[in-house]
Amino acid sequence: MFSSSSSFFVVFSGQNQKQKQVVKCERGMSMGPINIKGEIERVNGKELSYSEFVKRYMEKNQPVVLTGLMDPHYWRSSTDWVTLQGQPNFQYFSTHFGASKVQVADCDTREFTDQKREEMMVSDFIARCLQLEEASAVQCYNENSSSNGPSISVPYLKDWHFVKEYPEYVAYVTPMFFCDDWLNLYLDNFRIHIDSDTQQPDKEICCSDYRFVYMGVKGSWTPLHADVFRSYSWSGNVCGKKRWLFLDPSQCHLVFDRNMKNCVYNIFDEVSNSKFPGFSEAIWLECTQNAGEIIFVPSGWYHQVHNLEDTISINHNWFNAYNLSWVGLQ
Repeated sequence: MFSSSSSFFVVFSGQNQKQKQVVKCERGMSMGPINIKGEIERVNGKELSYSEFVKRYMEKNQPVVLTGLMDPHYWRSSTDWVTLQGQPNFQYFSTHFGASKVQVADCDTREFTDQKREEMMVSDFIARCLQLEEASAVQCYNENSSSNGPSISVPYLKDWHFVKEYPEYVAYVTPMFFCDDWLNLYLDNFRIHIDSDTQQPDKEICCSDYRFVYMGVKGSWTPLHADVFRSYSWSGNVCGKKRWLFLDPSQCHLVFDRNMKNCVYNIFDEVSNSKFPGFSEAIWLECTQNAGEIIFVPSGWYHQVHNLEDTISINHNWFNAYNLSWVGLQ
C-alpha cells in the first residue's frame, strides 16, 4: 500500500545527553525536537497473571506492551483480515463489509482539535487507499511528481463499531486483563437510540459501545490526546506497525497553553514557545507496536500515534474500579 519517504535521525543535546529526535514527515516538512526519555515496558502476556497485571499496571496507572495474547485460534481477524504477506486484506473488507458506513479522517486537514472527518462506505474508503497507492507508485518513478497534479490526502478509518454491527462475526476474544469492563457491559445492556421514545432498527443506534476497529495506510496518524472519559484503553495490532509517543499525566499541563484551554495538536510541529511555554520541558516515552502486540494505555496519559505501515487495529475504551477516580476528569 501507500509508501512514504519519511526519514528519522537522532541528535543528542549537550546537557544530560537527553535524547532528542527530529523527524522529517512524508511531505518534506521539518518537525521540531522532543525529549524522549525511554521506551514503554514490553512483557509476554502469557507469563503474566491477572493479579500481577493489576498490581504492576492498572493500580499504578502505567502503560505496557503485551505480547502473546493474539492467538489466531481466538482472533479470526488475524487470518481473515490479513494477506499471506502480512498486509491488510482490503479485498476481504470490500467483499464482506463494503456497505458499512464509517468515519474516515483526513490526516492532512485539521478541524478544531481533531482531524476533519467524513462518513463514507468501507468500499469507498478502500478505493481511496488504492488510489493513494497508485499515486505513490507514480511518485516513485517521477522525482518531480509533487508538482504534477493535486496531492491525495491520507485517509484513516476510525471508530468503527464493528462488534455491534456484526455481532455474529467473532473477530477476536478480549484478553482476560481487559474483561472487567464496566463501560461496555453497561452499553451492551442499555440500547441508546436517537429517539428514545420509539423503537428503531439497530442501525439507528447513536452510541452503541466503545469497541472500535481502526484501519489506516502508512503515514496515517492520530493527533495528541488523552482518551475519552479519561478511560483506560487497549489497542491490538491485527497487522502493521505503529509508533506511540506517551506523556505521563503528571506532565500533561506542559502541552497546554497558559490558560489550560488549548492542547498541542501535533508534537512534531513547530510548537510556539509563547503559546505553549512548557512544551519543551515535556519528557516523552515511546514504543513501536508490532503486529500481534497489544498496548495498554492508562488513564490520563496523553499520546500521539503514527502508523509506520498499513495497519489494522482493534481498540477498546473501558473503566472499572481501578480507574474510576479518573473518569470524567477532562
